[in-house]
Amino acid sequence: MEVNIGVINPYAAAEVIAQKKINWEQVAEPEVMLAEILGVSAEKIFDLRNPILRPDAELSADGSLKVLSEAQTADRINRFYQTQSPVATRSIGAQRLRLGTIRKSVVLSEIMINTAVLRTAIASTPWTPPDKDWVDMGDYFEDVAELNDPIQGVLGDCYFIAAMASVAWARPYAIVNMTRPSAWGNEEQPIHKVNFYKNGAGEAQAVEVTELVPVSKPAHNWVYARSLDAGETWPAVMEKAYAKWRTSNSTDFPNYPAIAGGDPVNACAEIISGEKTYISHSGKTGDDLWTFVRSHSLSRRTVNPMVAWTYGSSPAGTNYSTAKVVGNHAYSILGWQYVGGEKYIVLRNPWGTHHAVLDTLSGNWSAYQISFSASIPLNSNGVFAMKASTFQQYFAGSGVVV
Repeated sequence: MEVNIGVINPYAAAEVIAQKKINWEQVAEPEVMLAEILGVSAEKIFDLRNPILRPDAELSADGSLKVLSEAQTADRINRFYQTQSPVATRSIGAQRLRLGTIRKSVVLSEIMINTAVLRTAIASTPWTPPDKDWVDMGDYFEDVAELNDPIQGVLGDCYFIAAMASVAWARPYAIVNMTRPSAWGNEEQPIHKVNFYKNGAGEAQAVEVTELVPVSKPAHNWVYARSLDAGETWPAVMEKAYAKWRTSNSTDFPNYPAIAGGDPVNACAEIISGEKTYISHSGKTGDDLWTFVRSHSLSRRTVNPMVAWTYGSSPAGTNYSTAKVVGNHAYSILGWQYVGGEKYIVLRNPWGTHHAVLDTLSGNWSAYQISFSASIPLNSNGVFAMKASTFQQYFAGSGVVV
């Protein structure tokens, strides 16, 4: 199955503009505040006909995405913002940020252009964009790799971030920290070795990187992947290593935009190695998909990394906007639930927020994780449990690596 999924995290883009970390889970009306910071209505943010979520690709009539050149991307973004009317700031959070003094459309346009796909990556050339510094942002691990650690940034690699979260959940000890000092640094700035597997098979291919990652100037706020745990860097270092591996860059400063758009099942396999299985939801029932997830689970929790992805636009009879499901986006599958005679699939949005709201459960979801019982709040940190029948309608496909 050919899968090419990828949108940015607009909440991360808003934080770059605001030049500060925002706890979106504690914002009363997060989409209102998001729209005010980005300077466009919430409806336009999540509509793939507009360039916010995927600036370098236009939605075709058949729902597929046509990838654009860098010049076309810049032109598309600039034309979009030239036609936008200012959005009135009414949320207290946005007012406190004093965003009225910021040329929001110009700032976001620069972010989008600088994170668009660059197809000509020179393997021996460091990527040093003028709006970013390479900085060590903390420690690799604060504790073991956890489900909610990976948070996507302003890059269309949701497929990889969802894969990392799925691996951290199903195979937490597969993500390890292999370090050594080298000529690049010392004990205070170690070199991390990360293994990847081409298409999920063959011998491990090792990549070595420092903890220096690209962050915004001048405030040094996160731009790309980060951890929910403050001061923890393993998702950021993994993303950097993946960019270096994918672009065959020999330096410690790989080209990030080149990894926008990809296959979340293959990304799982590239992290842990294994056999890939893809399931198209067309022609399947909710029961079929629930059974598929259960077959790779133990005590309601997936024991093999599983992911799902959506269509480029809402299929007939669905509405992504009201359901708060994001088009052309990858999600982690965490397991299943059965309540009141209804079957549910438990998923996580790699943005770490913006959970679906249609046919979802409330409360906590309990699942046995390795050696203890985990109780995970639903409708928080991007985690939600959706009816299997609704999942079948709204999601295009799912997959697993064994």
